[in-house]
Amino acid sequence: MKAKLLKQVIILLILSLAFSNILIGCSINTSTTDSNIKKDSSVSQDEKKEISKDSSKEVNPTENLVKDEKNISTQTAKVSGKVKVYEGRYFDESNYGDHILTTFCEVVISNITDTSFDFTIYQSNAQTGEKKVIFLKNTAVFIGDGTKAAFYGKSYTLNFTFPNNHGAYPVVTDMKISGFEPLEGKTYVNNGIPGHEFG
Repeated sequence: MKAKLLKQVIILLILSLAFSNILIGCSINTSTTDSNIKKDSSVSQDEKKEISKDSSKEVNPTENLVKDEKNISTQTAKVSGKVKVYEGRYFDESNYGDHILTTFCEVVISNITDTSFDFTIYQSNAQTGEKKVIFLKNTAVFIGDGTKAAFYGKSYTLNFTFPNNHGAYPVVTDMKISGFEPLEGKTYVNNGIPGHEFG
């Protein structure tokens, strides 16, 4: 009888220890998961504060910065550009000559290849000289017959056309960009291209 009772007590103790180990293990995983969640959410809150503090989607510094993904192109074949885009700054032509805007946009072109180029869009303040990124650096690819380009992002599709306003074609002294509201209806010019300066 004593042996049977002793066996039952030992089994109960083993079960109790196993159950308490399971509970302790679950609480450790929960607290680790909770701290990771809190840590991650605080990072995203800090990022949101930093983004909204630094720049804007519209030509308004209180809005959010546009973060679009790298190209999500539906093209299977690469298209060679038939126009010659130059590295440097293409600025809003309405901010040229006697008419100076307080706030205007600029498009900075870099990393030009036969089939693509990178672009970053800034909002500039003529009085302070301050520049803020409003569209992060992304890549546009030449499309169609190579005289146009496009950026295919998750949130935005930007279309680049290159009018021949200064008689420099196929050199791109002028560009228009649709698909991003602050740039709509404006022409962006680069008057610093060697052999194609204008003033």
